[in-house]
Amino acid sequence: MHSDMTLLVTIVSAVGFGLLAQILAHRWHIPAIVLLLGFGILLGQSVLKIVQPHVLGTGLSILVKLAVAIILFEGALNLDLKSLSQCATEVRRLVTVGVLLSWGLITLIARFIAGLEWPIALLFGALMTVTGPTVVQPLLRRIPLPRSIKTVLEGEAILVDPIGAILAIAVLDVILATATHSATGWLNILWAYFGRILIGGTVGALGAFGLAFLLKNNNLVPQELSNLVALACVWVTFGVAEQLQSEAGIMAVVAMGLITQSRGIPGLQRLRRFKETLTTLGISVIFILLAADLDITSLWKEGAMGLLAVFLMMFVARPLAVFFSTWHTRLDWRQKTFIAWVGPRGIVAASMASIFALALQESGLPGGEHLLALTFLTILLTVTVQSLTAEKIAHLLGLLNRGEEKVFVVGANKLGCALVKLFQKYARPVLLVDTNRTAVEHARAKGLDAVYGNALEEESLEEYHVEEYATFLAVTSNSEVNVLACQLANNEFGVERTYPALSNPTKGANPALLKQTGGKLAFGRPIDIQAWELSDEEIHEFTWLIPDRQPALRAEEVPFPAGILPLLRIRRGNIELVHTEQSWQSGDEIVVISTFAQETVKKLLGGLI
Repeated sequence: MHSDMTLLVTIVSAVGFGLLAQILAHRWHIPAIVLLLGFGILLGQSVLKIVQPHVLGTGLSILVKLAVAIILFEGALNLDLKSLSQCATEVRRLVTVGVLLSWGLITLIARFIAGLEWPIALLFGALMTVTGPTVVQPLLRRIPLPRSIKTVLEGEAILVDPIGAILAIAVLDVILATATHSATGWLNILWAYFGRILIGGTVGALGAFGLAFLLKNNNLVPQELSNLVALACVWVTFGVAEQLQSEAGIMAVVAMGLITQSRGIPGLQRLRRFKETLTTLGISVIFILLAADLDITSLWKEGAMGLLAVFLMMFVARPLAVFFSTWHTRLDWRQKTFIAWVGPRGIVAASMASIFALALQESGLPGGEHLLALTFLTILLTVTVQSLTAEKIAHLLGLLNRGEEKVFVVGANKLGCALVKLFQKYARPVLLVDTNRTAVEHARAKGLDAVYGNALEEESLEEYHVEEYATFLAVTSNSEVNVLACQLANNEFGVERTYPALSNPTKGANPALLKQTGGKLAFGRPIDIQAWELSDEEIHEFTWLIPDRQPALRAEEVPFPAGILPLLRIRRGNIELVHTEQSWQSGDEIVVISTFAQETVKKLLGGLI
């Protein structure tokens, strides 16, 4: 009974404190792994002894493997294959030449600085070739970087995990075989690596085609069960690959994720959200359990030499591997420097190190505890230092480009086209979408990037990768359509800045409904979109400078006449769409459009405040 209660407390505490760490990390804008490691150590064997992973027995390693399967599948499912094809050379070199260089350099650092014996140093060097997609992807979402840099880092993080993990497993096989005086010919060594990749890739491809077949046939799988069926398929694929060849499951789920997203299955975005939720839960629980099982005194034993070894990995091994493997590619020195700076280790490194330490201990070989401690020290330092400084480094390198944040505009009417032209003038990439093919053709004739699509259909938004857009603006003549489109973009695709235009706030879509859907009223006021559409007058653009010594005021408080519409606020070179909650202050430039003559506009604007 006592062991049952200990097991219950362990699981419940891991789940509860894991999610608490995620909430606090989101609130404080810090990497979640830092808090997860802190909570795990605090609750574990070294301090409070509340979470006791040993009560799970062999179930802990199985739980870790199943969680890693979901995490890697989700990462591969979210990788942008179109962008990846454009950066294929850079990513390919990083996961081949870069892995070999990292392995060699980190092995030398582990041997001569950290003091690991050669076999354990080789194992540690192989394991540290992996990065962490669960750390890299959230980090890149909050930093406005060029798409090429994001794609290279995401592609490397996702693809290098199975490559590096399988390399480390192959090294472990050789170490264990040597210790037991088993045969370790070159063919066996090569098969230990390439065999796992081949078997895993084949099983993963079959799993992807099987999943696509099931989800494309509504008669086989009802929609409400599709996500659970997908989860079962991932685990079955992982299990089959493991049964055929131990540790081939990692490659299988990555291959499955990459192929699944190209099969055009219905509800792919819902599947991504479901897997992302499971990934968050898996990371939270697993990191708590693994950290709780860590003896904190082993971290202190690493001492100054352990810290030096990690810093050499971060600031010597990683840059050398990146610069050498991306030699003569399209990346410039600034992009290479940023990529070299970002190489945090995550859940795969932690889980594999724990499994390796247990395997070494069961085989009677020393060095497992040292390997585990140095791995967690590396995770802690790389995640903390690189995640907290990445945006500053990008700024120093001149890579931050907030002016290139993309805008998604719904409604190819007169107002929508005027907005697109204005955004283009200020170097903002814009995509214009409408269900009216004639309107789309007219917009294209004006040189605008316009496409046919329905913003109320998830498949259309998914096709045009709306999740990559920083701003979503809906200006059709139907207020309800505008609100629903913004709600879909916000809830289903995570677009944070959504702005619907409303015509009549007294009926239908109104500010109260707007508040419930998470959007902000475009232009800071209701507007008569049809009046702008039906007007025969030409639309002119004007810039209004907020006078000096003007107290701050909210955009919605300024009583613009019906014929003048404020669109953008420019503050210190940064532009933002005018909305209800926006404030204006001295020195701000407000871009407005109007059908009035220039002198009339100047007179009207001069008398507003």
